Amino acid sequence: MRNPVMAIAFVAVFGYGLYNAAGYRPDSRPVAIPAAAPGALPMSPRPIKPNVVAYSTADDAMQGAKAKGRATLPRFHELIDAGTRGTYTVKFPLTQNGATEHIWLQLVGFSNGHFVGLLADEPVNGNKYKMGDRMSVAEADVEDWMIRDGGNVYGGYTVRQALADMPKEQAAKYGITFKD
Repeated sequence: MRNPVMAIAFVAVFGYGLYNAAGYRPDSRPVAIPAAAPGALPMSPRPIKPNVVAYSTADDAMQGAKAKGRATLPRFHELIDAGTRGTYTVKFPLTQNGATEHIWLQLVGFSNGHFVGLLADEPVNGNKYKMGDRMSVAEADVEDWMIRDGGNVYGGYTVRQALADMPKEQAAKYGITFKD
């Protein structure tokens, strides 16, 4: 049974890119959110597949990370205008089949208040969209942003929170240095 207070919140944070090994999902049904791990709180984050974690919509820390991502969008624009090296991405809510996931878009441009790019991972809630699809996302819908150049990351506030929720040894494997 699907928990109505859970939402897919963390798609393709670490291994994003258009050449991801994920395959096309022919299934049009939303992904089932698993039960909490034994001994875990009912609202704790739940791994769905590699690089995909379901967070409760009531998770204050993740909601705070999204708020910080939105609030710092002017900094993202400053870094873009300065020609900062790296892969530019924004995270936004993508709804299909009545379920919402929060997914990264690898940018190719910005015009008239909209980020234009390619889906950076395979959505998990259906098959209407697939990795590499070109999309336009209104700046008002952006929840987080990230510029990644190797292990250096500007922004990525939801990534920071997800790493904080992982065991330290697992988080350390990603070798990410965050910059502001």
